[in-house]
Order: sequence, then structure tokens, then C-alpha cells
Amino acid sequence: MNLINFIFPRHCIACWQQGEYLCKTCKKQLKPHPEICPYCHRISKDYTTCIECRCNKSNALEGIIIPFAYTTLLKKLIIKLKYFHKKDIGEFLVERLAIALQANQSLSNSKLVISYIPSHRYRHYFVKWYNQSQLLAEKLSEKLHVPTVALAKKQKHTKTQASLDRNGRLHNLKNAFSLIPNPNLLSNETILIIDDITTTWSTINEVAKLIKFHYPDIKVRWVVLWRHIG
Repeated sequence: MNLINFIFPRHCIACWQQGEYLCKTCKKQLKPHPEICPYCHRISKDYTTCIECRCNKSNALEGIIIPFAYTTLLKKLIIKLKYFHKKDIGEFLVERLAIALQANQSLSNSKLVISYIPSHRYRHYFVKWYNQSQLLAEKLSEKLHVPTVALAKKQKHTKTQASLDRNGRLHNLKNAFSLIPNPNLLSNETILIIDDITTTWSTINEVAKLIKFHYPDIKVRWVVLWRHIG
């Protein structure tokens, strides 16, 4: 047994049973998210962008994957991963992500590449010490045997999205990202950009537009653990 786990044993965040952060019984309380279009939020098979939203040139995503509906239990897991450095929580979450991706028919014939939402250097090294989106991406890469690439970097330190209202979130990330050139990227690939939570979709759409500007034939899908409504 890992020494840290021996000294600080894991407990289920719901029932406090020792062993895992979410025990087998409490895992059953997690519910799948309905398949929706990432922009208008109407029902759309395999989470693909609907035809109407595809006609809007400012929408850069081909679709999204959201394995979990919002629950208090899931929120607690994400908070522990994101702010309390419980990196091993990522193992369970990535297992569910992998299942959701393997079940998605629209991705069945796609050549996949995994990437992630970058964090600013200051936040990465001095505030949180790691990027939870990158952590999830690397674990998912190992699980699916799909390569991981860094495609963008955050060149501007921005306010936390959760601290802003909807209008503030939409303007907070303007020109915050720049592309990292990757000569091995092919035009027929589908990039899965991994993140933990979405609110206004502004972060991912900015990154997707940046990728599409340099690689117009590449398809971009967002893979996010859960969707916060607000």
C-alpha cells in the first residue's frame, strides 16, 4: 500500500466509507449527460454540432463529449482534483471518459489526437502546481493509446472564469491563447481537447478557432467531464 494512502486513507466523499474517493454504491448516483449540440444545447446525436449551428462561422467545434450530468458528488470530485491535488481521482474519471469516447459512433472512423486546455505559467507553477486538464489528457492518452500533443499556450494571465458573469467570461479570454506549431499534425485528424468543466464554452471556442485558422481541415471536439449551467 502506498505510504501516503496508509497515513491518509481514502474515504468516499459521499458516505465516508474507506477505500475509494467514491465507493461502488455511490458511483451509481452518477448520471450520464444528454447528447446535445455544444452551442444551442438542443438534443444532438453523439454530441455533434447541429446543422443550424454549423452554419455560424464563429462556431469552430464539430461537437463535444460530456459523460456526466451535474451532481453534487461529481462537483466534489472535480474540486478535489482541481484544487486539492488529488491526482489519482483522475484515474476513475478518465475511465468514464474513455467509455464515452469509445461509445461515440461519430468518432469510430476518426484518426484521433488528444490535447488539452493550457494554463498560464504563473497559475501552473505558482498557484496550482499542475494543470488538471493536461493530467486528464495524458491519462486518457495512455488508456486509449492515442497520442497527446500540446497545441496551444496561454500567453495572457486571465481572471478565473468561475469568478465572472457570463458576459465577463465571453470577453476574458480574447487573444489569451497562441498556437504551438506542430509539423506532425495531419489535415484529416480529429483533435479531442480535454477539460474538466464548461460554463459558457468561450474557452474552448477560442482555442478551436485558433487551431482552425492554422489547420482548417482538422476537426475539433471538446471532451469535458461535466457541464455547469449558469
